[in-house]
Amino acid sequence: MSLLTPYRINLVLMILALVYAFLAGLHTVWDFDMGWHLATGRYVVQHHAVPSTDVLSTTSPGAEWLYPPFAGVLLYGIFSAWGYAGVSWFCALATLAMAGSLLRRPSRRESGVAAALAILAVPALAVRAAPRADVFTTLFFSLFLGQLWSFQQSSTADGLPLPSGRRMRLWTLPLLMVLWVNLHPGFIAGLGLLFAYLLIEVLDLFVPSRRWGVRQRLMQAWPPLVATAFAPLLNPYGPRIFKASLHLTGLGGDKSLGDGPSVMELSAVPMSLTNIAGALEWRNPSSSFWWLVLAAVAVIALAFWRRQFGAGLLMVAALYVSLQHLRYQALFSIVVVVIGSTNLAEALTSNRSKSKQPRRLVFLKWLPVIAASALCLLTCVRIADLVPNRTYIVADSVLRFGPGESWWFPERAAAFIERERLPGNILQDYNLGGFTAWRLGPKYGDFIDGRNVNPAVWTELQEFLSSPADSEGWEKEADRRNINVLFFSLARFYGVGSPNPMSLCQSKLWRPVYMDEVSVVLLRNRPENRPWIDRYDINCSTQSFSPPLHASRLELSNFYANTGVILVYLGRQSEAKEALERGEALSPEDAAIHLVLAQVYEAQQQAGDADREYKTALSLQRDIQDFWHEYGRFCYSQGRYADARPLIVTAAELATDPTGEYILLGNIDLALQNPDAVLIDFAKVETAARSRDPEVLAQIAEARAMAYFQLKDWQRAVEFQTEATRRTPEVARRWETLAHLCEATGQSQLAEQAFQRARALSK
Repeated sequence: MSLLTPYRINLVLMILALVYAFLAGLHTVWDFDMGWHLATGRYVVQHHAVPSTDVLSTTSPGAEWLYPPFAGVLLYGIFSAWGYAGVSWFCALATLAMAGSLLRRPSRRESGVAAALAILAVPALAVRAAPRADVFTTLFFSLFLGQLWSFQQSSTADGLPLPSGRRMRLWTLPLLMVLWVNLHPGFIAGLGLLFAYLLIEVLDLFVPSRRWGVRQRLMQAWPPLVATAFAPLLNPYGPRIFKASLHLTGLGGDKSLGDGPSVMELSAVPMSLTNIAGALEWRNPSSSFWWLVLAAVAVIALAFWRRQFGAGLLMVAALYVSLQHLRYQALFSIVVVVIGSTNLAEALTSNRSKSKQPRRLVFLKWLPVIAASALCLLTCVRIADLVPNRTYIVADSVLRFGPGESWWFPERAAAFIERERLPGNILQDYNLGGFTAWRLGPKYGDFIDGRNVNPAVWTELQEFLSSPADSEGWEKEADRRNINVLFFSLARFYGVGSPNPMSLCQSKLWRPVYMDEVSVVLLRNRPENRPWIDRYDINCSTQSFSPPLHASRLELSNFYANTGVILVYLGRQSEAKEALERGEALSPEDAAIHLVLAQVYEAQQQAGDADREYKTALSLQRDIQDFWHEYGRFCYSQGRYADARPLIVTAAELATDPTGEYILLGNIDLALQNPDAVLIDFAKVETAARSRDPEVLAQIAEARAMAYFQLKDWQRAVEFQTEATRRTPEVARRWETLAHLCEATGQSQLAEQAFQRARALSK
């Protein structure tokens, strides 16, 4: 029995938390933003200057640059010394440091609770411990909150001085803030913690028994806190850095964040029973977030019951922000560990110190041991899932365990561009912007990257990519920007699909000169480029893909999966099926392979095989919207409307933007002859739609027209179909539908006009 002392249990939990954190952070590097951090660091080191205007892209020269560059300098130094493997080890050590900072508790009684909560926080911390400047915000936030909370919890017995050690540690805050503001714009979170600390103290002034202690602490704390508040001014940009900080959080006056690419990190957590039920999937690291939410609710209740209103309000704010923005889940986790460990430990100690429990309830004293044992088992299972990559495969992730570069990076294509010295500027998509800036700069600038997205350039890129490859728009854009090289990812994650590889292969304006299973390079078809085109021109109908030499089983599986997806887009369905089946045999737990294989069977009209693969994919991956959506779409296409409806409902509950799901759900309800449900579905579409795309608005109006037609409200049906034609006046099908509706209502003249318009557009 002596082995189960609280000290030993706490020690085991702390060790497991640290081991888990280190291993969760040790994975291949793939981040979109890492490239421009490295490129920025290289610029600062080579030029001995901090840039104030854009120095990476070809589309925004001279644009204002307000981003601390020194995280890039650090990452560039690590990469220069140890390469991609060094960057991976840095991420692992950063995750370890975050977890370690959470375990530096002021009292032994809190250490076990802190370790248990830290284990649950590890998945969120590991997500933020990427090779980007944001990693320092997560780490410094933890250090800031730990110091402030430790000081706030200092002994306040009447007539006794505050512990000098804790007073002195507050002077580390201005030093940390100087580092923070020069590493990442997220330093504003540190200022938020200063405000939260003062709020806690002010609210405690209203509790007579705490008033003396508050006054003593504030007298001791004000010099370092004032110094910390002014420390952000010590940066190369002065007060202007606040503009960058507010923009990063989405709180600034500049609305370009909303007009540029969708920032998934700022999306809200879908609040539905389906999503919350993910808490029961104990083997899935993402379930830890919901357990931390439960802990936060308990801490909030305890704090208000004990009249600790400031701590309760801080926890409420952290919980709210984490549900509204995925990006802040790591910061929320830190608040739960730091504040929660104190409150929960006090509650547990209070219960143990009460009078003896009745004999029939004596088993309650074993609950902490049972809970700690279960948590140890959970952590060991999750660690065992990390090392062989089960965690990443099941989660449909691009990451792989271990140090080094991600397979996602198109290194071989970049080497081809460099080796052949292709002339002119490069156009690449948004996701490849950072990689292009780092791997091909400074000789080649990127077209757009994630550092400072210019809304005009973003719109320009979207118009470019949404047009046919041989359109006049592509030619004019290439002339205006001196674009001679197209550089696109074909990776099955964050790559292939836009633009479609087949459309590029069939282009006369551009010719593919390099293609592998993760990337493609195209050269403008001009006389001066004929030497390269004649030498390297690729026939996409016969292009072969060779597996890497000495590849592991997992690497081969990934190769065949990527190859299969590309072959699908190239219309080579039989070869795609063969490649995907090889990948499936090597990695049967990869749900994404089953999903693509199902789509291949569907395209070949093998409905039974497609249904089997869709079900298999969904059995392996139940918390990602796409898997539910695709199976539901398949059932809808097969006329199985009753089967499709619950699948799409679940997809909508999991989606951060359920617009597409509600549109499909409305069409299903139309097929089921349920017009009242159709009106509800498309009211949700109108609420969920993030853009005012005319096509989406036309679909909403047209569906309402069909619903009112089923309800035999002919006039309203005509009104909504008229709105659909007004939104998309070039779509002949909608004019024809309007004509039929007008005929049904006896409006023959309007019907004839609509028929004439439809015929004119169909020519």
